Amino acid sequence: MENLSIAIDGGHSMFKVRAASLASPDKRFSSHIPTVVMPAIVLTNEQTRQKAELETVELDGRRYFFGETALRQGRSEVYTGQNADWIESPQHDALVLGAWRKAMQAFGNPPARVHLVMGLPAKFVGPQRDTLRSRIEHLLTPRLLPGQTLRVMVQSQADAPLQWLSIQSNGSPHPQRDLDNEAWGVIEIGHYTTDFALSDRGAMMEYAAVSCAGMHLVYDGMSSALAQAKLPTSLDVVEAAVHSGGIKHFGERVDVSHLLRQAKAGFEAVVMDEANRVFGQKAAALDGIIVGGGGADLLLNGLKQRYPNAVSSDEPRMIVAEGFCRLGLLSLLQS
Repeated sequence: MENLSIAIDGGHSMFKVRAASLASPDKRFSSHIPTVVMPAIVLTNEQTRQKAELETVELDGRRYFFGETALRQGRSEVYTGQNADWIESPQHDALVLGAWRKAMQAFGNPPARVHLVMGLPAKFVGPQRDTLRSRIEHLLTPRLLPGQTLRVMVQSQADAPLQWLSIQSNGSPHPQRDLDNEAWGVIEIGHYTTDFALSDRGAMMEYAAVSCAGMHLVYDGMSSALAQAKLPTSLDVVEAAVHSGGIKHFGERVDVSHLLRQAKAGFEAVVMDEANRVFGQKAAALDGIIVGGGGADLLLNGLKQRYPNAVSSDEPRMIVAEGFCRLGLLSLLQS
């Protein structure tokens, strides 16, 4: 039987899932699940119903649509769980269960051991770590097959980019990285929060483990700007506007990049101010500042102008999930 590392970056706009088996540790399963949940409804179209079954879970006798199915069928205006304590909601449970099922189905043989790694915003790790771990164990343990074991690890989301840096894709420590003798900053730009971290010669600086507002500021600003321009403001439209600078309107592409620049400006100022407060003059002495998260593409150029030592991965939106996946593989190797 296989040994499996599953990483879930439970973002407030997208659940990013990455999994790998010790049998082929350099191969990855990846999935992006929009953070939208709704009660399941009766679907009359057979083909639509069959597709929806793949994104339907049952919890406590109730059925829920999640991901793309919930986004389409619910005509959502906002993402699910835009509050601090949403990890204790059935909607969060539904997304975790959906992510778990997608990862498990991606591998042919049922794993003997599963190490599951999840994250929390830096400011919530202290008060919510034990709650999240307990809730995930309670949710998933009854769904294990006979002989399977599950270990749940909960980390700060801002730690994941450091794990991406210091652990190779196969789960072994990176031979060219020695965090005990290096100093690295982290800016992880999520939807609900932007998280910061600072590792200085192997020690995490407590004053740097902070969070400020996330990409929801851009989404809120974009939604308001589209409404004022008498353009659609549904969630999929706002998502397209934020990530491409354009939307479809009556079959034509409308350039809204000028509205995006306006919505982005305030958020960029918030992140820059917090980064300056966290790193200050020490930024120039760091080996680098790792920038990741769903908002990395939007702010990376500006951050590189401010911090020439800023770096990112080829997939900045997946850097948290990838870092956690590598940590899970390392944990499997060491246990």
